[in-house]
Amino acid sequence: MLTPNRIVFAARAVLLIGSIVAAVLMLGPFQGMEQMFNLSDKTAHALAFGGLTAISFLAFPGMRRADLVRTALIMGAAVEVAQMFDAGRSASVADWAADAAGIMTVYGSSLIEGVRKMARENGNVSFATLSKMDRRRSRKRVKVAFKPGRPAHGQRSPRFADRAAQRFPVRDLD
Repeated sequence: MLTPNRIVFAARAVLLIGSIVAAVLMLGPFQGMEQMFNLSDKTAHALAFGGLTAISFLAFPGMRRADLVRTALIMGAAVEVAQMFDAGRSASVADWAADAAGIMTVYGSSLIEGVRKMARENGNVSFATLSKMDRRRSRKRVKVAFKPGRPAHGQRSPRFADRAAQRFPVRDLD
């Protein structure tokens, strides 16, 4: 039976295999392989990292998309750094920019669903009101029990033990 957990498992397997294939193609002796598919180097980078990012969104549903995007950008930079140490390869900021373009295209596309949901559920509400309704932003601030102040001229600042005793008074255990 097809369940969401099985889809996540399958997506993780595809992500692992796809990452290995991409690493071998980008770091191995297969330079120029993208021309067999009539793709430029930059297009191949954008497609590879965009595809891996899309699969990672499905493979890790509990993680924030922004964190997955950051990870993909770091991995793209790591591939370029690794290419500096390969004799037949060269690192390129333009390749990393192509990686970023593919990643950000997928990320931007994924944000569209959030806008569609807002339009369906709260189509007549302003963005300011939506921001106020956002449950992630409604966390209450924790009140600070003790605000350290500057001691008056000539006085010494209170010791940690004094501040702790003020915050946590002694209780009778009888």
